[in-house]
Amino acid sequence: METPASGPPRPSGGDANIQSRIPRPAPAPTSQPKPSGAKMPAPTSAPSPAAATPSPEDTRAQQLASARTRWERLAGLAPLSAIFDQLSSVTAKVDGLDNEIAQLRARGYRFGRTMEERAATLKSRWPQQQMTANRLLQEQRNVLQSAANETQRLLGQAERNTGLLDTVDSRLWALENQINEAQRNVRGIFSSTEQEISKLQDEMREVRAMLDALDNASFDLLPDEHGVAVCKAQWISDNQQPEGLLFLTDSRLIFEQREERVIKKKLFSSEKELVQEQLWAAPVGVIAEVQADDKKSGLFGLGRQELLTLSFVERTRELPGDVTLHLKGGATNEAWLALIRQVKSGQIAADRFGAPAPQQVLAAQAEAEAAKPTAELPTRCPACNAKLPPIYKGMKQVECEYCGMVVNI
Repeated sequence: METPASGPPRPSGGDANIQSRIPRPAPAPTSQPKPSGAKMPAPTSAPSPAAATPSPEDTRAQQLASARTRWERLAGLAPLSAIFDQLSSVTAKVDGLDNEIAQLRARGYRFGRTMEERAATLKSRWPQQQMTANRLLQEQRNVLQSAANETQRLLGQAERNTGLLDTVDSRLWALENQINEAQRNVRGIFSSTEQEISKLQDEMREVRAMLDALDNASFDLLPDEHGVAVCKAQWISDNQQPEGLLFLTDSRLIFEQREERVIKKKLFSSEKELVQEQLWAAPVGVIAEVQADDKKSGLFGLGRQELLTLSFVERTRELPGDVTLHLKGGATNEAWLALIRQVKSGQIAADRFGAPAPQQVLAAQAEAEAAKPTAELPTRCPACNAKLPPIYKGMKQVECEYCGMVVNI
């Protein structure tokens, strides 16, 4: 076999590029004398060598390493263990609802009439949802395990034949989409139940915070008085602008100052004391008007201050003429405006534990109205005793044709 003629050996890979860009050394200067007054030329810097271009082998090695990393991550997600843990968590939450509500009732919370009913509904429908979700979960696990095994087999082939890397990349994307879709399908069975549980638990968390605040308050509730809500607030209508807690009960609105103040400063620290005092309490009956206002605050006015302004029927030494409160801690003035109006109007009684549902109240009222004896319609004028004209349904008054007297029906 003839060997083709070849030139001198040629550098391989990136070294050839680097070597070809190395500047040749400048010729040594001659020993001729330098003319007087002549300026030496400024030295020029040699151009920096360009970065070496990765070889195709290096590129394929990086792609293979990236594919292997993605495979390991997806292989951990394919068994859908996170969904299984989520199902177990929902089961534990459902089982604990009755006990959580019972603890609130034992501590004196008398509102949230529908809590027990909502918990019972969640408990009754959860077993069927759990069984359906578990069945679908197992089916999806089997499908994903088969797809994962096929992808792993293809990845092993790509380690020996890098031409399959593009196919591996497509399979990895398909496997990831399958996993995401399987998670959505299983979660969709019980997501609404999980959301309702979270909403109920959030309400109970707020009730516990209110009961804790009442237990540590500087005042006592009146006989047969029960807490409705509490939030952090600042009384900004006062010169001192104290911060504390705003309490709403089924009888009163109470503001308690509760903040730390520095009493002694030291070099690297300071001594503080807790100032806790009821500043005013207003029976809901003396609240004349409630207004909600949003005031911009913060950088560029992007924030919002939740302001609540109260006006009272009369002013006393303990009760100011009006109060402006800045609600804090996530409380909204719209929600507090609605709560105060419910308490003032007496509608809060419909939310009392053990109270009948509003539909039952309306039905009872309608039944009572229907049971009332029908009032006899007047037939003669009370002034002249003349016979009145015929009275038809919907008439509120009738006029005597003889004396002109108007008779109310």
